[in-house]
Amino acid sequence: MKIEDGLDFLLSHFETKYPRTISTQMTQNKQIEVNSSKEAITYFKKSRFIDCRVSGFSRQEIEEEKPNLIFVDLDDMSALEEVRALFYKTIGGIPTILQTGKGLAVIQPIQMISMKNVTYMGKAVDDPAKKFLHFVERYLTNHKCDSGNHPSLKSCLIRIPGSINSKNMSTVSILQEWDGHRVDVKTIPFKKHLDQLERTQNTMRPRYALGEIPYIENILHSRLVEGRKRVFALILCPYLINVKKLAFAEAEDVLTKYFDGYVPTSMIRYKLREVFKKGILPYGLKNMQENDAELFKLVTELCKDEINRTKSEIGIPSQEIIGEKK
Repeated sequence: MKIEDGLDFLLSHFETKYPRTISTQMTQNKQIEVNSSKEAITYFKKSRFIDCRVSGFSRQEIEEEKPNLIFVDLDDMSALEEVRALFYKTIGGIPTILQTGKGLAVIQPIQMISMKNVTYMGKAVDDPAKKFLHFVERYLTNHKCDSGNHPSLKSCLIRIPGSINSKNMSTVSILQEWDGHRVDVKTIPFKKHLDQLERTQNTMRPRYALGEIPYIENILHSRLVEGRKRVFALILCPYLINVKKLAFAEAEDVLTKYFDGYVPTSMIRYKLREVFKKGILPYGLKNMQENDAELFKLVTELCKDEINRTKSEIGIPSQEIIGEKK
């Protein structure tokens, strides 16, 4: 397929065409706004068709905060049939699927109104379009999508059929074409997801909003010998994802380096997805003292230098934090 035909094919998925951004190897993958296909092709030719991408959303859709297209980055090719089934069963979608070289891209146009100034339960929702794109990608793939991919209206770039992926110099091709139907997504439980996010935020202590918990930061700067699996599952995974709000890839990198092979990469990825999906928060010290005295003793030994600071921040007497008698 010629890249001109590949670009036209992708443009058929979009409600509005230009202006929108493109990127190539020659632009060092930086986004450049173009106003026509002719202008885009000029950039593609200069890059010898290597790493040519087009934004999934035009300037108009970004300004309107209108996420009218679902984009999934799927590295696990064995999950393709499950993902196909989920798209069809859940929203009646038959999406375009691209073979991008080392993975797959799933593209599904949807019916969507502007999310600008949207509110939920009487409160303004922060960046609702981004929240929607994150949620729907994971929901429609049963969390089999690339955990390091965090699509937003501005960052969603799609490889163009007929272009070349520099990672293995393979040509991007069309594995499946969408059926031309822009599907309704009213059955997607996004409101339920927002409700879960709201409950999670309400259950956090005020200090959680700072994105940092002193006793856990102290663990991350120490070297554990005992209790590593429990600290990994009950403290560090939920802390990095649901308190510090790290991207999956970043949290995985932190844990991989911290445990240095003790916890397998597959287990790290599974646990990070689980705590994100369930909104699990890290073990609080008071709860730990009451329910896991052994872990509490281990953790507080590492936290002695943080006790006074923790005391002042959360207003709990030091003996309540470390289990000392008054």
